[in-house]
Amino acid sequence: MAVVRQEQKKLGVLLINFSPVVQEGLQAILHKDEQIKVIGHVMDEQQAILFIKEASIRLQPVHVVLTETKSATVDGVSATRLIKKEYPDVAVLVLTENLNDSYVIDAIHAGAGGYIFLKDMSPEMLIQSIHGVVDGGTQMTTALLRTAVESLIQNGRRSLAERTADTAHLTEREVDVLRLMGNGDSNKIIAETLGISLDTTKKHVRNVIEKMQARSRTHASIIAAQAGIIGTPIARLIPPKPDLL
Repeated sequence: MAVVRQEQKKLGVLLINFSPVVQEGLQAILHKDEQIKVIGHVMDEQQAILFIKEASIRLQPVHVVLTETKSATVDGVSATRLIKKEYPDVAVLVLTENLNDSYVIDAIHAGAGGYIFLKDMSPEMLIQSIHGVVDGGTQMTTALLRTAVESLIQNGRRSLAERTADTAHLTEREVDVLRLMGNGDSNKIIAETLGISLDTTKKHVRNVIEKMQARSRTHASIIAAQAGIIGTPIARLIPPKPDLL
């Protein structure tokens, strides 16, 4: 009976169209964590949607999807957008070899919970990112996220943020939650900081994302930063290498 309970607590991870070598490497890394289980590998986003549905029926749900920004058959941003539309509770981590700002921005707008540069990714970072994104934290190096925000602002993409700021009508408590979201804090840390329950925190986070018309907590934080509601969001859950700051 104890074994069954342990299995139910595992985080189900789905991989989308990684090369055999990368797939084998990812599986080897994730196998080291007893709380994570790779439960499938599919070729594109349509197969991913079908897999997530069938996995839920089997009571072996997908919690996190790992995908790349671009491959021969998959556009990671489009895959993220489709998955988040159909299954908003499933987290998506985008792995990439490309530091192009536009990919970061597009992934955030699509609803990605994290964007990780493969060159700087350690096994510990990947495992930590999977746990963190399920808990609601922002999984992105500080420098990468800061660059994306600065690019958004410099490109003049303010109209949505300004309109949202005028109509969001956030409560004082929701603004407090939003500020902590902008720090990259997980739901657990936000709850502890504000002295409220985890369930209440999750409710506030959902309300903030909905009112900000955002696709994810990271997207909400960036919209708020653009509109001047909070300062530039900072992702704290992935310790950046010294040369990144």
